[in-house]
Amino acid sequence: MKKLETYQSLCTEVYDLSKPNAPQDEYSFYRSYAAEAKGLILEPMCGTGRFLLPLAAEGFDVLGFDASQPMLERLHAKAKSKNLKPKAWHGFIEDLNQSAKYSLIFIPSGSFGLITEKVDIQKALKTIYEHMEDKGLFVFEVETRYAVPKELGIWRGTRWPKEDGTIILLSQLAMLDEEICYSIGKYELIDNNRVIQTEVEEYKIRIYQDLSFLLNLLNEVGFSNVRTVKAFDRNASPNETDESIVFECRK
Repeated sequence: MKKLETYQSLCTEVYDLSKPNAPQDEYSFYRSYAAEAKGLILEPMCGTGRFLLPLAAEGFDVLGFDASQPMLERLHAKAKSKNLKPKAWHGFIEDLNQSAKYSLIFIPSGSFGLITEKVDIQKALKTIYEHMEDKGLFVFEVETRYAVPKELGIWRGTRWPKEDGTIILLSQLAMLDEEICYSIGKYELIDNNRVIQTEVEEYKIRIYQDLSFLLNLLNEVGFSNVRTVKAFDRNASPNETDESIVFECRK
């Protein structure tokens, strides 16, 4: 059975400490698409629910899934504290196999870049396309080289205090190899000056500087109308130096 080797327990804790809520401009951007959806909404790679939970709280018919069990556990804990009961399950995009069709499918925050191999990208796009209603919309964002950390090859550190008095120390090293940005993260849980838990994870993010690669794949899958949008302004086009670019794809 396929298993995710990243986004484990300490990583999830740091993620939630550093990104407890979606930035307001990003949330408003994706919410505007949700407000136009005529049917079900799906958020693959929904993480801790930064977008899914507030949308559900507003009454949108939104579902989600994620490949990280710790992320989902955090999502459900947050949902319970808000008296929400969202439908969110464990799974990978390529394994999605439902009879349900969605009016809107969206993947915010550059999470789509975690799919790095061409064959996997093709499979993910095909799966998403097959789960959309006719005229449905797929909205997602990817990162450009301007989002890559400037301090390549240099270890950087951050410190994350927890409510129970323990501390998580995060050491990170980023490297760029053509279109793939590699990031090694070492998470250490400290209690009374002793390391009591350690996790080391390597992330790979695909960087999209040549948009034709993705545009061609989207057209091959069958999307009839694809346009790039400035993040996070639906009425503007991307600039060359933008850190991320949004794709708006109509079935």
